[in-house]
Amino acid sequence: MFGYVSARSQGGRPMTHADEFSSTEPFHADGHTRELAQQQAQTSGLAITAESRMGFTVCGPPAAFEELTGGRVESYESLQHVQSGRVRYVTHLDIVGDGQPEDLGVGIAPADSIEAVVLEQPRSPNQLSPSAQPPTVAKYHLRLPGDVAMLLGATAAQREGEVGAGVQVAMVDTGQYTHPYFTLQGYHIDPVIAVIPGTNPSQDPVGHGTGESANIFAIAPGATLRPYRASNAGGQLTSAMTGVLRAKADHPQVISNSWGGDLDYPPADPLPHAYRTWVLEILDAVEQGIVVVFSAGNGQFSVEPQIPGVIAAGGVFAGPALDLQASNYASGYASPWFDGVVVPTVCGLVGMQPRAQYLMLPIPPGCQIDMDESQASDGQLPDTGDGTRSDDGWALFSGTSAAAPQIAGAAAVLLGARPGLTPEQIVTALTRTATDITVGHTHPRFNNPATPGDDLATGAGLVNVGAALDHVRRMP
Repeated sequence: MFGYVSARSQGGRPMTHADEFSSTEPFHADGHTRELAQQQAQTSGLAITAESRMGFTVCGPPAAFEELTGGRVESYESLQHVQSGRVRYVTHLDIVGDGQPEDLGVGIAPADSIEAVVLEQPRSPNQLSPSAQPPTVAKYHLRLPGDVAMLLGATAAQREGEVGAGVQVAMVDTGQYTHPYFTLQGYHIDPVIAVIPGTNPSQDPVGHGTGESANIFAIAPGATLRPYRASNAGGQLTSAMTGVLRAKADHPQVISNSWGGDLDYPPADPLPHAYRTWVLEILDAVEQGIVVVFSAGNGQFSVEPQIPGVIAAGGVFAGPALDLQASNYASGYASPWFDGVVVPTVCGLVGMQPRAQYLMLPIPPGCQIDMDESQASDGQLPDTGDGTRSDDGWALFSGTSAAAPQIAGAAAVLLGARPGLTPEQIVTALTRTATDITVGHTHPRFNNPATPGDDLATGAGLVNVGAALDHVRRMP
């Protein structure tokens, strides 16, 4: 099991009860308090996996969480939108018992140094030796890097040498496989950091992280990728929080996240207390000057893309005639919890329903995505396979999982040209120069139309890297 421990804040208000998100400083814990909290957690049998100024992530058996909190760990099933447009029951965990709060996934500990214990909630990738060259298939699709770079306005910038050189882009996902495609292109990838003890950093059982990372390089071929594998042995994203904290502690310029949860929409209640710690940890990354990108979701309603300061990556579809419309695979809505926040902020390139088989991406041969996308649907989604083999290390897929690293690559190009840009300046440059989208609707769960100007379907529109680059060059 994986979770997060909130050390007692200097401001006296628990992170789980935060109702003001303008600064994380009131929730910082002093070093002595954090040390005592860690000792208490370790005494209970939990291992510390990553830490920040406010708390730390932990892993251990259910008994260790019960020892720390005095409660009981129980499971329950919740219907949730998952990858590939499917809806399934997903197992969640909660801490219950006398004295424990009613908030799902939140527990309290008797130690004076600890104000809350939060269990990691399920996340799923938002989608989702082989040949270095992609296969030829009949289904309409885009190829990387050229098609994506052209449609997002990055080709001219790359010809001028603006490639995000030296910019470090962290990506928290299912893993990163050493595919010959990356070697052929000459991309720079740092060694993978596996945040779950015992998992192999060279493996990506699902293939999601490997494939989506190619989108970063399509826009910023000179950037350095720092992959963080947050998946377990089966490829499930069971330790995404740990991955983000580890990435944040290494101080990259950009963190790309192609995943999220799924909650009821519209929500009947205020922001769940279990997520407030998470909101503050992400805000802390933005306050440290890190550009944080989250996928908007493929019909999901998730906390992560709504966090103020985060770039929420939505979807625009470019058809065979290069006509642009909102992707009906992507989420789009006004945040009910954060005033003025619209998801998405801006958009990348995303396919259409039913399966968003749109980008030809490199993946580990025989991985889950390789097999799934090559086959016809299981009945939930009436569509054929993508035309690739189930073991060739290539597949057609996209989702807002692809948009997030595309936008992360755009941020890397801007930072390469103007080091020291703040996250706010990056957001301003991308939103003021985006291509307005006026056709199409979001995922039917939200069904918001694209309209002239900013809207709930595509935010400011499709990212235009060249125009954004001109914008930051003109800045004083």
